[in-house]
Amino acid sequence: MIFINEQYSSEEINLYNPAYVGVILYQAIREYQSKNRSGFHCGLTYIVAPMSISPRYSKILPATVATPIASWVAEHEGELIGFASVVSAYAEIVNSAIAFLLEHEAVLLDEEGRYCLTDIAFPQKPSYVIKNEKFKNSFLAAGLLGRWFSEASTVESVYAQLGIRP
Repeated sequence: MIFINEQYSSEEINLYNPAYVGVILYQAIREYQSKNRSGFHCGLTYIVAPMSISPRYSKILPATVATPIASWVAEHEGELIGFASVVSAYAEIVNSAIAFLLEHEAVLLDEEGRYCLTDIAFPQKPSYVIKNEKFKNSFLAAGLLGRWFSEASTVESVYAQLGIRP
């Protein structure tokens, strides 16, 4: 949290707090697991956070998971300039959110680096999400990303198509 306090205003800290981002990531993991039982690769969390939280990216997400990632990237090439740097900037935020989820036993990390949901169930659409338009949009975008990434062949292909070096 030290990094967050130094880098962001109090308004941004509220937006990027571990519980908020944790709920967003939890939704992506849940939706991924609804399509692919193998578990959500830990590397995908670093992509989900900026793509779902930042309106710059969430507004251009595809309407359906049937859209291939490569064709979506080609269509939105201009909007994705600098995306790799954004992913790096969100790393500490994601790490704090994942630590929050692990600490509260909402997710488990397996030996293969995949997050799986525990028996603790969160509501499908929590009221605190629905009441806040920004939160709702991020939550829905994260769910879409979870389902979309479940269709990808590998996490490496997602990173490569988005121009991110792990």
